[in-house]
Amino acid sequence: MMTMLVATLGLLPAALSHGIGSDSQRPFAIVIVGGLIAALVMSVFLLPTLYVWIAGERDVLPTPETEFEN
Repeated sequence: MMTMLVATLGLLPAALSHGIGSDSQRPFAIVIVGGLIAALVMSVFLLPTLYVWIAGERDVLPTPETEFEN
């Protein structure tokens, strides 16, 4: 998540620029920033939600049959 944040903040000036020479850099920066944000949203919110929805009640850790004695 920190890598995504640093890359997004680093490319934000290129994505928002309107100066000379920004015609070729701006589209790439917008696509990269959008992709990073979309990947973050999917990995933080969507994948855990899908896992809980699909796994449901059947994915439970087994209980130990024997206990360790000290």
